[in-house]
Amino acid sequence: MSGTLRADRPVGPEHNRVAAVQITGGRGSGYLLTPRLVLTAAHVVGDAPEARVTVVGGTGSHGARVVWRGEGACDAALLASGSDLVRPETADRLSPVHWARLTDDSPLRGCQAMGFPRAQHDRSRGVDIEHIECALRPGSGIVRNRYVLDVKDVSPEPASGNSPWEGMSGAALFADGLLLGVVAEAPRNWRHQRLEAVKGRTLLGDASFVDVFTRHAGAAPVVTELSSAARTRKPLALAGALHSAPRDLAETVRAHWTAARQQFFDRTGTPSEPADGRRDLLAWLQQFDDPFTDDVEGRRNLIDRRLTDPGVTPDLKVLHLLGWLDPDGEVVWKGARVTLESLATACREGRLDTDGPAAEVYGDLCAGGLLDALAAFTELRGLRGTQEAWEGAWEAWRQVAGAVCLPAPAREWAEGGARGFLLAALLPGPLAGERIRTALGRVVPPATGRVGWYDQLCAEGGDPDSPVGRLVRTDFAAYAAVDAERLAQQAAHEAKQRAEQAAREEEARAFAAALAEHERQWAAYEAARCTPAARLGAAVRVTLWLGAWGVLSVAAAWLVWGMTWPSMAAAISWHLPLPTLSAYAARLPKAVRMGAAYQPPLRRPRMWIPAGLATLRGGLLKAGFVFGAVLVAGVLLHDVGQVLMTVFFVCLCVVVFRFAGHDEGEASWTLRNWDDEHRARLRAHVTRQQEAEARPVNTRPLSARERADTYHAFLGAIAHGDVGGRALRPPAPPRRRPGG
Repeated sequence: MSGTLRADRPVGPEHNRVAAVQITGGRGSGYLLTPRLVLTAAHVVGDAPEARVTVVGGTGSHGARVVWRGEGACDAALLASGSDLVRPETADRLSPVHWARLTDDSPLRGCQAMGFPRAQHDRSRGVDIEHIECALRPGSGIVRNRYVLDVKDVSPEPASGNSPWEGMSGAALFADGLLLGVVAEAPRNWRHQRLEAVKGRTLLGDASFVDVFTRHAGAAPVVTELSSAARTRKPLALAGALHSAPRDLAETVRAHWTAARQQFFDRTGTPSEPADGRRDLLAWLQQFDDPFTDDVEGRRNLIDRRLTDPGVTPDLKVLHLLGWLDPDGEVVWKGARVTLESLATACREGRLDTDGPAAEVYGDLCAGGLLDALAAFTELRGLRGTQEAWEGAWEAWRQVAGAVCLPAPAREWAEGGARGFLLAALLPGPLAGERIRTALGRVVPPATGRVGWYDQLCAEGGDPDSPVGRLVRTDFAAYAAVDAERLAQQAAHEAKQRAEQAAREEEARAFAAALAEHERQWAAYEAARCTPAARLGAAVRVTLWLGAWGVLSVAAAWLVWGMTWPSMAAAISWHLPLPTLSAYAARLPKAVRMGAAYQPPLRRPRMWIPAGLATLRGGLLKAGFVFGAVLVAGVLLHDVGQVLMTVFFVCLCVVVFRFAGHDEGEASWTLRNWDDEHRARLRAHVTRQQEAEARPVNTRPLSARERADTYHAFLGAIAHGDVGGRALRPPAPPRRRPGG
C-alpha cells in the first residue's frame, strides 16, 4: 500500500503520480517521474510521436511528445509534456524517484504497481485505478531479461478474448519504495495471474535513457542496491510483548504510555552507563540503519537531539519516539488522544481551570516543546511552525501589555491566561477560528473614550485580525466592559453623592435661615418681655393678684370666727394681711424679672378653678393652710393672748416668705408663676438650639487647588527641615456654619 517512509519517501507508487496514456486506437498506463516527465511502456505509444497523458487529480489531459523510446526487450518510453501535469501544490510535494538494482535472485514479496487495466473499465463508471500486490521471482524470465511477477489474490476474468490486464502496460513497479521497472506484458497460460516487467537495471544501463532522464529531471537517476533477503532484528520487550517493527512498538506505547516512560526514560542513568531500559531502546533503534527503507537521518536526530537530551522531559521523549515509530498513526499524549479539537479545547478551558485534563495539557503546551513534537505526526503536520509563531506572538503581546497601565485583574490575565488565547488563534483548522469568531460576536467592547487603558491597548495591539488584536478585542474587551460598567456606576454614585451633598447644603442653609429667624424672633420677644413698662406691668399684676389672695384670707377669718367671736375675727383680720405681704415681698422680684411673661389670670376667673388632680390637691393644701392658720390664731388669741398670736403671725410670715420663694413645680404646694406661654416659648427655643448643636457640621472635600497647595506646603516643610511642626499638617477642611 502507498504511504510514507520515515525519510518521506513513498513505500509504493503514489496515486497522484499514476497516469493514463492514450493514442489513437490504444491506451495504457504511466508514472510521473517529474511534474512533466512520464515513464510508460514503448508498445503503448507505438510509433506515434506523441500521446495524450492524464494524471489522477491533475490538471487534465495534455499532449506529451515521446522523448525516448526503448527497443527490443527494453519495452519502455519517456514522454515529456510542455506544462505541469499536476497542480502546483502537488508538484511542490513530489520527491525524486529512487531506482533499485537487485543484488540477488531471492524472491521479493510486497512489490506493488498501479495502472488502468481493462478489468477496471466499465462503460457506466468509466476507467479506474487498480492497485496490485505481487511477488517478484528474479530467477524467472532471465532469458527474456524480464522480471516475472506473480499477482497476489487477484485473478480477473476477461470480458472478451483479450487479456484483462490490457491497459496495465506502462505501470511502474515498486518494492520497498524503490522503482524496480515497468510493467510491459501479461503472458498467456498463467490464468491471468502473471505479469512481466522491464528491469530497471536495463533502463539504467542504457546511456541514452540516462541522458534524456537527466536532461528533463535535472539530476541523474538515484540508484540503490536492493536485497530480497529478509533482515532479522532483535525484538524489544515492552509491557510483556516483543516488538520487531516500529508500528508494533508504537501501538504498545499508545496503550501503555506510563510503562514506556518508566522503562525507557524515567531512569536514564548516565551517558557512559545508561539504564537498562534506555540502553535496550537505543540498541533496538540502531538496527534500523537501511538508508533506503529506514529513516536513518530521522533516527539519528531522534537519538542525538531528543532521547538523550536532559532538557527534554520523559513524556516528551516518549512523544518524539512515537512520532518516529508511526507518524501516520494516531497522536497520543500521556495516553490520551490528541487532535486539533482537543488542543483548541485545552487552550479555551485549560487556561481557566487549575486542574483537570485540559489544564494539564495547557500547562504542557506552555512548558514548550510539545507543539513541535506533535507536528511530526501526519495528522498534525499543520502545527509546523506554530510553536515559533506562538512564542513570537507572546513576546509581541508582552510588549503591548507592558506599554499600557492595566488594572490588576486584567494585568494578571495578561500574564497568564492570555497566552492560551494566542495559541488558539494560531491553531490550524476551522474549529479554533470559529470559536474565536463566536467570542468576538459575544463581547461588546466599550465605546471609545470610556475606558482609557482599553483604547490605548487597541492602539498598541495593531491589526485587529492578528492574534494580539483578537486577544485585545475578546478577553480584554470583556474586562474593559466590566470596567466601563464600574466606572459608570462610580460616576452615578458620585453624581448621587453630589446631589445629596447639594441637598444637605440646601437643607442646612434653610435650617440656618430658619434658626436665624427664630433667634431674631426670640431676641425681639426677650427684649419686649424685659422692658421697664413690661416689668412695671408685672409688678402691678402681682400686687393685684396677691392682694386678691389677702382679701380672700380676711374672708377666711370671718368665715371661721365671725359667727361666734366677731371681735376675734376682727383682730385676726388685722393680722392676716401680714402673710400676704410676706408672699408679696417674695414674689415681687420674680414677677419683675419675668416681666411680660408673668400673666396671672386676673381677668379669667375660669382658670381660678383647679383643672387637674395635682392642681386641686395643691389648692386644697393652700386653702387648708389659710383656714388652719386662722383657726390656730383664734385659739391662741382666746386662750393665751394678743402677744402670742402676734408672735405666731410673725413666724407665719417667715414661713410664707420661704414658701412664696420656691419656684413652681418644686412641690405641689408652691405658688404658680403664671408664665405658661413663656415656658412653652422657652422650651421651643431650647429645643431648636439643641437641634442646631446636634446637627453635623457640613464639610466639603478639598478641591484640587487646595490639595496642590497642601502638597507644596508639605514639600516646603520638608525642605526647611520642619518635619514635626505644624507645616507638615494639611489644613483642616473648611467648615460651613449652618446657613452658609
